[in-house]
Amino acid sequence: MEKSLEELSAEYFAAAQDTNQLIIKVRKKLNEAYAKGNYLKTYELKRKLTVLYDQKNDILTTAYALKNYYKKDKEVLTI
Repeated sequence: MEKSLEELSAEYFAAAQDTNQLIIKVRKKLNEAYAKGNYLKTYELKRKLTVLYDQKNDILTTAYALKNYYKKDKEVLTI
């Protein structure tokens, strides 16, 4: 099954939204861990958040690269 760059870009943007939902859930757990004073759990959740933010950043970078792939060529041609 072949997909266009726009379709792939849309899938990456959807994956970024899914990752964002995971970040929201982990942040909620982090707030609960802070309230309970469970510092070992807060450390674990902070590390997980760091990984999720890095993952989301990579996904969005790829999504924008796919979305704007042909725009670079068009801009070069119009100059």
